[in-house]
Amino acid sequence: MKKLLALILTLGLLTSCLSGLAAADSAPVTLRFSWWGGDARHEATLKAIALYEELNPGVKIEAEYSGYDGYNDKLLTQLAGGTQPDLFAVIATAPAEYYGSFPDAFVKLDEQSTFDLSGFSQDFLKSFCSGTDGHIVAVPTGVASYNFIMNRTVTKAAGIEIPETMTWEEFIEVGKALHAANPDYYMLTLNDDDMNHLLRSYVRQLTGKWTVSEDNTVIDDRDALIKAFTWLQTLYSEGVAEPMDTAFIYNGDKDANKKLLGNEIALSYRGSSSIVNMDTSAGMELDVINIPMDPDAKATGVITQPAQCMMISAGPNSEEALKFANWFYNDKDAALILKDCRGVPPVAEISSYLAEQGLLDPVVAKAVNIASAITDGPVYYVNENSEVYGFLFPLMQQLAYLAITPEEAADMLLSELPLIVENIQ
Repeated sequence: MKKLLALILTLGLLTSCLSGLAAADSAPVTLRFSWWGGDARHEATLKAIALYEELNPGVKIEAEYSGYDGYNDKLLTQLAGGTQPDLFAVIATAPAEYYGSFPDAFVKLDEQSTFDLSGFSQDFLKSFCSGTDGHIVAVPTGVASYNFIMNRTVTKAAGIEIPETMTWEEFIEVGKALHAANPDYYMLTLNDDDMNHLLRSYVRQLTGKWTVSEDNTVIDDRDALIKAFTWLQTLYSEGVAEPMDTAFIYNGDKDANKKLLGNEIALSYRGSSSIVNMDTSAGMELDVINIPMDPDAKATGVITQPAQCMMISAGPNSEEALKFANWFYNDKDAALILKDCRGVPPVAEISSYLAEQGLLDPVVAKAVNIASAITDGPVYYVNENSEVYGFLFPLMQQLAYLAITPEEAADMLLSELPLIVENIQ
């Protein structure tokens, strides 16, 4: 009898221990998920998070979202302090730079099996999502292109047809004609980032090089730089671009631009993933064209890349974060909620599924398709470095305000940018 009681007691203790372990295993996990974007992206992502929490009662996901202005600075501060979210979006060219600066902060996705990466383009992963040591440390959030989004409501009102293909010089002439048809109309409006992208692509066409090449050399073709800077300055001197005085009020939020919303801007240069953020309630009829092309272009300068990339923090919540990421990218129920809020989904099966359901925005799909047909190679990540931007943006603003000449701008770039890039290394 004593032995039987002892056995029962032992079994009771064992059951109690196992119950305790099960309770510990099912302890709630809180994940922090950070991204930027517009209202459409925020709303879709929050709905997806709510569904995941419903399916996984032991997981709580804290959403940290905003516009892009100030997002990157905040994230870098968090990474430096080790307080970054468990999952977070970064700009497409950031993974290699961030991994190089904080090599222990991220999950090496090629060394885990929870998050299925088989549906992603392996070329995309290698080009945009790997560190300098070859490890995959990020995934694209969507496939995006950079194009001109056209408001045909404006072009029809002005009686101007914007061709689908133009040279850079023809672009100026069409823009002048549109502004002449109605002085309130402008061919396009630009913020700092738009200027940088367009000029970088223009110079790429002329020289076959990005501003900063992969060996960290800065472009040294003065004539090409002068030609590109002259084009930028002409946009403003000839009334092709909305004047800086009104355009730059919206530098951090160009979707709030009153002339854009009021159907007075014909073209908006942007990543295709942000098309869904545009407020078309005033009657915008959207279409899309690629950037101009130099007749003797050595490369297209047309960009197709991730809309954003997602990185996952290494730490105690990594496994739960990987489970959520796997659902977020590979589950069809998630796809039905998220649709194309971050561009065309990067997992082939999911993008095909949404296309079959008629759930991909036709303008977004066209933007990616026409850019993909002539896309260039990936932009080397140093071109997106904050110190490089910090030099180029004031330079381009001075050009737009007609405060310096294209020749002066070219000489400033040739003398100062190599020193900045050297200090980054």
